[in-house]
Amino acid sequence: MSKSIEKAVSSIHTAKKWMSFIVLVLMTIIVAIAIVELGILLYLDLFDSTDDVLFLEIDELFRIFGFFFIILIGFELIETVEMYFKDNIIHAEVVLLVAVIAVSRKVILLDLEKYDPIAIIGLGIIITALGACYWLIKVSFRGKNSS
Repeated sequence: MSKSIEKAVSSIHTAKKWMSFIVLVLMTIIVAIAIVELGILLYLDLFDSTDDVLFLEIDELFRIFGFFFIILIGFELIETVEMYFKDNIIHAEVVLLVAVIAVSRKVILLDLEKYDPIAIIGLGIIITALGACYWLIKVSFRGKNSS
């Protein structure tokens, strides 16, 4: 009975590795497509002859910066899956970094007139909590390396 359980666990582990690899490949393809789309968007916005602005308008800049942040989040997610694929461990530090980037994107693109003050305060609390978690992980990691 023990051998059959070990064989089942080994099969599940192998299937999980393959699924992680497939997710990694698909995420890489998605990020590559997003980079190409960002390049096209940037080109079209820069050389748009219908507006009177030399380069980019403010709303175009916000849209492009939002796109950059989405691509950065994609890079971090790829790194998370890659680390899981290599080490079979989900690193909390990288997951928190993805969350910080995602919330930062939201804050940068936030239109203050559309939200209640309580929602903005809540976002500030989320940012503080994520920063504190990231700091605690860094401090504990440094403590493990020094001892």
